[in-house]
Amino acid sequence: MYPERMVCLAAEIPEILHALGALDRVVGISAYTTRPAEALRIPKVSGFQHGSVERILSVRPQLAILTSDVQRDLAVRLGEAGVTVVHLHPHRLTDVFDTIRLLGGLVGARDQAEALCAKLQADLDTVAAAARQLPRCPRVYFEEWMEPLISATGWVSDVIELAGGQDIFREKALAGRKAADRVVTWDEVVAEKPDVILASWCGKPFEPEDVTSRPQADEIPAVRHGHVYEVGGIILQCGLGLVDAAWEVHRRIRAAVTGRA
Repeated sequence: MYPERMVCLAAEIPEILHALGALDRVVGISAYTTRPAEALRIPKVSGFQHGSVERILSVRPQLAILTSDVQRDLAVRLGEAGVTVVHLHPHRLTDVFDTIRLLGGLVGARDQAEALCAKLQADLDTVAAAARQLPRCPRVYFEEWMEPLISATGWVSDVIELAGGQDIFREKALAGRKAADRVVTWDEVVAEKPDVILASWCGKPFEPEDVTSRPQADEIPAVRHGHVYEVGGIILQCGLGLVDAAWEVHRRIRAAVTGRA
């Protein structure tokens, strides 16, 4: 028996299930879900870090899908309440493919999952091909949070590299699954002299002036040449939206190295 009533507390999961033809089995979603449009008619039963077990249980789920260490407590509480839990811990871009295949198996759509993986790979290959046409590979700083400064997680770093950039804190990205492992100082950013600064502040609007007004900011090429950009929050979700995120990052990088938006 495949689950017929699922709650998706990871915002990227409904889009994958929709692509697998199983969105009709989703009875609850995260308040942070933004795509696909078809999912937005489903009741929102939880936030991200915090959620009411009672509210989630009110939609009678057989299966709950969560993600990251941040949702650990919620996953435990749902398990204790008798809900079967799938708790994902993605770190690298390749983990999207593992998630698709896992979900395909869970809903009886293995063939669709393989086809979706093939399409995703082709889409990412197209971004990579465009990146290879750039005249150079600029240094990129990605900021996930501003206090303390948190640099890119693994899949964001992978997207930067795929899109034609060089993540200045790539070693931290690959080693640091937790945000605390990716804390950096502003002095380190200044010393690395990134050509492009990208930011997505995890649900909080990004203010470029917060970066450009920091001490010694004018020593950074990205600040001097006006290449400080916000990128859409979809980049912080390890799902199909990373294709759109990769194109957005590529456009920002292309603007920095060619002058063309």
